[in-house]
Amino acid sequence: MKKRMFGRVAALIAGMLLLQTSAATAQRFHVVLDYHYNLGFSERYDGEKLSRGDGYKMHGNSLHLTALYDITQRISAGAGIGADRYEEPGYNTFPLFGTFRYRPIRTFLDTYVYTNLGYGVFTREDSIYPGWMWDAGVGYTKMFRKHFGLNFQVGYNLKEFHGQNFYGIDPDSGADYVRKFNSVRHSLSLGVGLVF
Repeated sequence: MKKRMFGRVAALIAGMLLLQTSAATAQRFHVVLDYHYNLGFSERYDGEKLSRGDGYKMHGNSLHLTALYDITQRISAGAGIGADRYEEPGYNTFPLFGTFRYRPIRTFLDTYVYTNLGYGVFTREDSIYPGWMWDAGVGYTKMFRKHFGLNFQVGYNLKEFHGQNFYGIDPDSGADYVRKFNSVRHSLSLGVGLVF
């Protein structure tokens, strides 16, 4: 009888500890849905450099879904997926990325510095391009409840578009040809999002 009672009490305590641990874990876990406008400054394109000063109105729109975990009060890390569209010239990319956030000011934990590093994983010739992406910047999160808030970011966006086709005609033979090349775009990224 005492063994059963002890077993039940031990199971009850273990269950309460598990619930408490999972509640603490849930409080540290957040999902962020961000929209970014990427104002393109320049792009290296098949050995040439395009810039806004040359009349190119490079820009882009990104929608990113990120799962974040607060490792400590000042450090967060996570992973995400994005759907990005860059214009002039036009590219689509769907990056998978890791993210890291650090809050350097102890007395003002709403402000953070961040970096994202990822790779565009899906590909379709002439419409979806793979390639590396990297973001770095500063952000501010205002939480209204434990799992609802607004997120603002300003940063630098670097994006590679890998395996683009260049269609040309050989001037000597008159034959059509296709050549592959990569391009890299540099942008200012302005973001706003919801935190859950």
